Amino acid sequence: MRISFWCTVILVCAFTTSSYSQGIKSREILGFRIGEAFTAGELHDNFGNGSEIELHFIEGLGSWFGVNIAISSHSLGESGNREKNILFTGSDREVDLHIYSATVAFLALKDIGKRVTPTVEAGLGFYSINAIIPVGFYEGTITDNRFGLYGGVGLFIKITNSFSLNTNLKYHYIFSGDDNDNAVYFYTGDERTTIYQFTVGVAIYTG
Repeated sequence: MRISFWCTVILVCAFTTSSYSQGIKSREILGFRIGEAFTAGELHDNFGNGSEIELHFIEGLGSWFGVNIAISSHSLGESGNREKNILFTGSDREVDLHIYSATVAFLALKDIGKRVTPTVEAGLGFYSINAIIPVGFYEGTITDNRFGLYGGVGLFIKITNSFSLNTNLKYHYIFSGDDNDNAVYFYTGDERTTIYQFTVGVAIYTG
């Protein structure tokens, strides 16, 4: 998937579709997004970037604010560091890094005209860090659960009163700890981990 392609789709829809603008008080928004995860530093050197899948739910508490709950899959894929793979697993095996997150945040939004609604959000996250290791015909998993913080900005582009396109950018700051059984710490030596998440998708308004 190319980010430039999705950006083009969203911009075209923003200027060619008609919709209606209103607040979210007493409304719910259910959305699905896919995209890319971007890493930096040693995490990027060892695992590179990855893919994103996210489900999110917004409960409107006022016309311009609400609570956003999201469940995300951050798949960073296979490590390219063979030497550390051997040290981590005890043999020459692949190590795939997969992080699942559950986040809850305060979200604020404001309509711009009839179609476009920017959003900003910030909150807490629970992160399950999983190192997946093949063992014969099976896979073994080493899991370490950590907490973190995140912030994000987004854009809803309304197609109808109940349906929108959505794009979102998040910054995750994970307290990944100093345990060598934790794949992130073992491969990076860092007690803090950052992931940038860019996704696009659709959202359905209820209420």
